[in-house]
Amino acid sequence: MAQIKRMECQLEIKSSADKFFDAYKTKAQLMPKMANQVVRDVKLVDGSGWDSEGSVRQWYFIAG
Repeated sequence: MAQIKRMECQLEIKSSADKFFDAYKTKAQLMPKMANQVVRDVKLVDGSGWDSEGSVRQWYFIAG
């Protein structure tokens, strides 16, 4: 059974908010490089691509 949990964090990014959101939305596989203090890995579980509607992603976070 899937687990849904809420996680909040703050980190400083060195790009515009628009660029960061675009990467989060369409290029989630880059998040471990962009936010390596928080994100360990992101995998595409279901869907035809990272930016396809209804795609399912599994996020692995670094426990602090």
